[in-house]
Amino acid sequence: MSFNSKQTIFTGTELDYEEIVDIPEGYEKAELKDFEDGKLLRGRPEMSSVTSYTFDDDGEEKTVNRFKLYIFQDEDQLYIEINVNLKNDGDLHKNIRKGSVLFDFITSILELENAGSVGKSNIIRNVNLKEYREFVNNLGEMTIQVKEKTGSYTYYSFIVRDVQVR
Repeated sequence: MSFNSKQTIFTGTELDYEEIVDIPEGYEKAELKDFEDGKLLRGRPEMSSVTSYTFDDDGEEKTVNRFKLYIFQDEDQLYIEINVNLKNDGDLHKNIRKGSVLFDFITSILELENAGSVGKSNIIRNVNLKEYREFVNNLGEMTIQVKEKTGSYTYYSFIVRDVQVR
């Protein structure tokens, strides 16, 4: 038996690559909740792969799927970490409703690409986050606007206002 060929006898093994964002040493962390509603934030963006993690929620196991968007403000040695929670794992997502952080993120990029393209849409039927990750990770700069949302609780979202290609 030779291990020099590219074929493997371990057919159940699947290799993949997970986008992990390296935080530069000495950078201070901020979150959207640290900024006022309407504040514009500009910096170098990086988007992680979708990850899942399980934690103990008052004795009950809970799994959360998400990706993180980072905005690095290199001059200030600051990074803004934005958690975008998802309904399922992986890059393919369906039926994303208006009001979610993911809906705001995707539709604001679509609007930058072609103003008026979103129209009165209130649901995204299908999205592949791999396409958005490749787009974001090839940008030199991104400007986002913080959106404070209130209802039964307060949470923070954002809209992409401008992008600069490297």
